[in-house]
Amino acid sequence: MSATPFSCAALMREIGRGKDGSRALSRDQSHSLMAAIFDGGVSDLELGAVLIALRMKGEVAAEIAGFLDAVDTRCVAVTSGSDTPVVVLPTYNGSRHAPNLVPLLALTLAGAGVPVIMHGQASDPAAQGAGSNKTRITTLEILQRLGVSPATSAAEASSQLAANRLTYLPLATACPGLARLVSLRRVLGVRNVSHTLAKLLRPVAGPSLLLSAYTHPEFGDMLGELFTLKPQASLLMRGTEGEAVANVRRPQAVVEWLGGTPTTVIEAAAGSPAELPTLPDRDAGATADWIRAVQMGEQPLPDAMARQRDAILATVGRMSAGGAA
Repeated sequence: MSATPFSCAALMREIGRGKDGSRALSRDQSHSLMAAIFDGGVSDLELGAVLIALRMKGEVAAEIAGFLDAVDTRCVAVTSGSDTPVVVLPTYNGSRHAPNLVPLLALTLAGAGVPVIMHGQASDPAAQGAGSNKTRITTLEILQRLGVSPATSAAEASSQLAANRLTYLPLATACPGLARLVSLRRVLGVRNVSHTLAKLLRPVAGPSLLLSAYTHPEFGDMLGELFTLKPQASLLMRGTEGEAVANVRRPQAVVEWLGGTPTTVIEAAAGSPAELPTLPDRDAGATADWIRAVQMGEQPLPDAMARQRDAILATVGRMSAGGAA
């Protein structure tokens, strides 16, 4: 049976008047719109118009909350087999300038007994020809060299999480509808709101702690409003090339959001550490070899990453003690 058609005309009169003339949708309107998009009730013509209008207008916390309300119920829910809250580590940017240390963070947390779900894409849908995205080293490239294969289903991810406290879910497995919207970048030529939603996805059954990153202050402010409206446990920081992993050369501040209330758990460093850590070349093979050396104790874990690990473990402990979601 086909989906019930959803008319976007009234909503377009709100969001389609350009940056200065548009008005944001309510959380309920946003929920209804995204539910219709996922359920096939919005035509391709309307979908393209809506995505471009939302991009031109700019992202608003209440809209993102409503979109996530719809997305959360239409994606997989992985179980961990543990009472410990699951750390969710979105990884979509990779690295272009320095080694990608997202896999090291995930493995370090798993080694400390905390289940970790990573989700992302093997490559950016817009990476074609000589585009700059082709130079990025993705987290999946490094994980595969470390013997970690992506899960092909929620059931496999649950098994991996129970056995190794670590799993990687491709976005197309975690949330096929969202992956479709992300892939429209190839058609539309620009990013759309689904790229933001993907980095906020929690494909978990039970309590979770999202590691969230922003690339510019305005987006960080919007995420802070979102974590107040949708008070799920999160740790927010300025990203390292867009990823929620500590910058070992200039550690960032980290803000904990529990119950909609922010607390700074790591202060920003005033400058570079007195002794910079020795890092590998940025290619996937060299990074994987270096991560193995850290795991075997042959290389020290950079101080900034040790502080991030400790902050995450402390937040997980507070969640377990207080029952935070």
